[in-house]
Amino acid sequence: MARGKVYLVGAGPGDPELMTVKAKRLLSEADVVLFDRLLSPDMLKGLENAELIDVGKSAGDHKLTQEEINQLLISKAEEGRVVIRLKGGDPYLFGRGGEEALALLEQGIPFEVVPGVTSAIAAPELAGIPVTHRGITSALTIVTGHEEPGKDSPLQWNILAKLNGTLVVLMGVSRLEKNVAALISGGKPTRTPAAIVEKGGWPEQRMISGTLENIAALAKEAQIEPPAILVVGDVVNLAKKLGRKRIAIFRPESQLQESADLALEYGFQPVCAPAITLEKKPLPDNLKMRLDRAACIVFTSANGVVMALENETIRSGLKEKIVFSIGPKTKRALEKHGISSEVPEEYSSEGLEKLLKNRCQNILFLRSAQGSQYLSDDLRKAGLKIDDIPLYDVKGSDDPRLDHLISHAATIDIFAFTSSSTAKYLVKRASVLGREEQLRDAMAKARIAVIGKPTAAELDRLGIRVDITPEQFTFEALLQAVQRYEFQRFE
Repeated sequence: MARGKVYLVGAGPGDPELMTVKAKRLLSEADVVLFDRLLSPDMLKGLENAELIDVGKSAGDHKLTQEEINQLLISKAEEGRVVIRLKGGDPYLFGRGGEEALALLEQGIPFEVVPGVTSAIAAPELAGIPVTHRGITSALTIVTGHEEPGKDSPLQWNILAKLNGTLVVLMGVSRLEKNVAALISGGKPTRTPAAIVEKGGWPEQRMISGTLENIAALAKEAQIEPPAILVVGDVVNLAKKLGRKRIAIFRPESQLQESADLALEYGFQPVCAPAITLEKKPLPDNLKMRLDRAACIVFTSANGVVMALENETIRSGLKEKIVFSIGPKTKRALEKHGISSEVPEEYSSEGLEKLLKNRCQNILFLRSAQGSQYLSDDLRKAGLKIDDIPLYDVKGSDDPRLDHLISHAATIDIFAFTSSSTAKYLVKRASVLGREEQLRDAMAKARIAVIGKPTAAELDRLGIRVDITPEQFTFEALLQAVQRYEFQRFE
């Protein structure tokens, strides 16, 4: 039987889209894939015909020793199979790919190395830190923060401390305090900028920045976990301008993905944490009578549209009515059902009154039970007859993503509130978890963006400062306003 071949393939820092074209092609042709622990599961999708073997190693937990991995590569190749050794980052940068290559060479097994994007450069870069930058540094040193015990030539941190340029320390979370202390002891100034980038290239990527003096404490407070890298040097300061800002989105599950995709388009890193859930309410027995009585129907949200049009009485009752929608998203939701609607230029009682003037006397709102009353109250003051039918209740979420965000609130740059309910339930949940003070501290340091007067009023009631309110009450308008605000901060 002909011997097979082994490919030592670099998978990059985490994002499957950062894998090379060659790496993806080889994976599609593989018979066997030995993969690391710190890889995205998405990289292995579509490989049902290959034998997948998890050989990942973490501190104190080795599924297989390196010698066993070497032997497994050899035995699978000797069976005449195409074998992929899929490794995070680059195979030859602290990936022990060289050891595997030598073991294969000794047994006469054909092999090929496929370089990968190394996290030593990619993770800082994705966090807004160029490892070299003209006028700041033209040198880069990459070291491991977790050396093999008994190594003949251990790292000399006192020498590293005296080097100019950027220092990147991989795999050093467990020894962060000791490594930082060694740099300071070697003469590195305590004020030197430093950052920890966790899960670089993953959706959960986050960065903690400070100085050598406090970076270990900040990382401990933020509960940083592997994989994470330490970056030391003046280039860390560039992240303030170049880093992708983390924006917290608290919308209900049904709206999260669309909002996250939009945030990515505008250059933000979305952190999805639904603070509210929607619970449908029973409709009143006199629904038809109230629909017949109304000349105009007003929808204030896409969620309301979806729930309302599930009901045949409402669907048929909209015929011959003038329909208004507050916002383009609500309008689009109606259009999906073949219903035309008018949208006020200004999403306010004044804007709606302009559209209704001399056209409607009896108006029916179909919206959430917690929907702001300022629209209907102001229209009543203008002499119009207003009716309200609540379609759904807004309740607090117990989603684990919300709890995770609250525990890591200090890593959020922008808190985006699309309704008063999202703000109210975020603070309420933080209080239940005993972390309200920490949340408020984080929000005081971040930027707060809101949609609409009621949301701004709720934050004022909660004692939280509002920085950004877009003129149009849409999530896209909010993102545009935040983008302008961030640009102006660094002009």
